[in-house]
Amino acid sequence: MIKHILKLTVCACACVLMLVHTALSVFASGKTDESLQAAAEPLTVAQQLDSVTAPSYILVEMQTDTVLFEKDAQKQFYTSHLNKLMTLLLLAEDIQVGKVKTDDLFTATDRANEQGDPQIWLDKGEKISVDELIKAITVGNANDAAVTVAENLCASEKKFTAKMNEKAKALGMQNTVFKDCTGVDKANTTNVKDLSRLCKALSKYDFLVPYFKTWMVNVRSGKAELVNSNRLVRNYSGLSGVKACSSKESGSCGCVTAEKSKLQLCAVVLGCADNDKRDADVKKLLKCGAESFQLYRPQVPEELLENISVTGGEALECELEVQGEPLVIIKRGTSKQLKASWEKEKKLTAPVEKGKVCAQYTLEYEKKPVCTVCIVAKQKIKKMNWLCGVKKLLYNLIKL
Repeated sequence: MIKHILKLTVCACACVLMLVHTALSVFASGKTDESLQAAAEPLTVAQQLDSVTAPSYILVEMQTDTVLFEKDAQKQFYTSHLNKLMTLLLLAEDIQVGKVKTDDLFTATDRANEQGDPQIWLDKGEKISVDELIKAITVGNANDAAVTVAENLCASEKKFTAKMNEKAKALGMQNTVFKDCTGVDKANTTNVKDLSRLCKALSKYDFLVPYFKTWMVNVRSGKAELVNSNRLVRNYSGLSGVKACSSKESGSCGCVTAEKSKLQLCAVVLGCADNDKRDADVKKLLKCGAESFQLYRPQVPEELLENISVTGGEALECELEVQGEPLVIIKRGTSKQLKASWEKEKKLTAPVEKGKVCAQYTLEYEKKPVCTVCIVAKQKIKKMNWLCGVKKLLYNLIKL
């Protein structure tokens, strides 16, 4: 009994000493309950963005093509393996239209065999499926695989590179220059804004997503084992692509697409000090985007969709419809603060072309327009000629 009491006394003394030590530590450090609570509070979006280490970055919402955050987006960098994203895009286009199938066999040439690392060590004359070539490029950044694709699609890498630059121009990648399909040439240059456009174009090809999300894979009957440079594919929720790489000239770089809170986001970071900082930067940008913005679909008033009378036309009224599928991105929680205004034609004069804008519905936030929805003519209405006039007159007389 005495031993039991002694044990309880020792435990009680120990607890008291621990509490005193904790109190003294807090007092010595100058921290109060309020400061400890403040330290535990999550960082604001502005604070998180300030902690992004990449010298150049961009975050884009791809459905609305809206730039959410950016820093030095026009700064030029050596493209390195990110060149292969355009190589993949051109291949994906040919697959989509049926010119190429994933089970087609491409033949490796001398030039492919001579490529340096990273590679899958293709032999001259070796035949390999398009499916395995995509895996080698998306997961392994393999140079010999990229050259094999280029030469089999366009007969030569030079012709294929010309096609890469044509496509870049068509996508609005004004500050990108491709010198090859691999990114080996140090004269390959781009910036985060251009790369976001390329990633958006790639996002249209859903069949590429499983390739982009693969962590490890074997090709050439197990002769080459590949590990994805984009480490986020292992555990980042919502990720759909795209690629990561590192080089002495450009540092650690990443292009990542992901769905977060119904937003289709694309984060591009260039020039990071190392891969850990790159991955952390990408996560911060995606998190800030999801926390700060939301998608909003404007609800057009019914009166704006009511028919408009037509003067001198074969039809007396013109039916209206909303142009496209309006979707806008707004600051999260501000939908109730949006101010609406609209204008509509009172009457139309024939001829009326299909798609003619007859009304506009505009939403403003803090006196700045965030969305304009066009309401257009649903059908073409020709000008009434004498024959049509006679027919209408007879029809009205019959009705009487």
